Amino acid sequence: MSDEMRRNSHWLAKTDPKRVFEILEQLRTDMSRRHEYEQALLYASELKARQCLNTANVPTMLYIFYLNFAREVYRLKKRFAGDSLEREVNVLLEKWVARTLDRTVLERIRYEVMTIGAP
Repeated sequence: MSDEMRRNSHWLAKTDPKRVFEILEQLRTDMSRRHEYEQALLYASELKARQCLNTANVPTMLYIFYLNFAREVYRLKKRFAGDSLEREVNVLLEKWVARTLDRTVLERIRYEVMTIGAP
């Protein structure tokens, strides 16, 4: 059997709907628990960001953009740490400043809500 045919047969075997269903059924409880935990953390950080936006007197119609920044920072915190995280968040901050958001508000979210310092 050629390598190409073997790869195809392995792919077909592992993507069999019955097999996939059985695997997901076994993992579902743990996956659900992890999802609930992550959603609780994300909600808490969004709530802190909203409080920060309230104290900065940001117009309500701009909240979604600042919250998107906070969500992106949250995602980066899951992937990076230390100096790498600070640099990545700084790049993200510059992206949102270029989209006309207020730098000081973004920096407050970065520092007060996400507890990430400047690089």
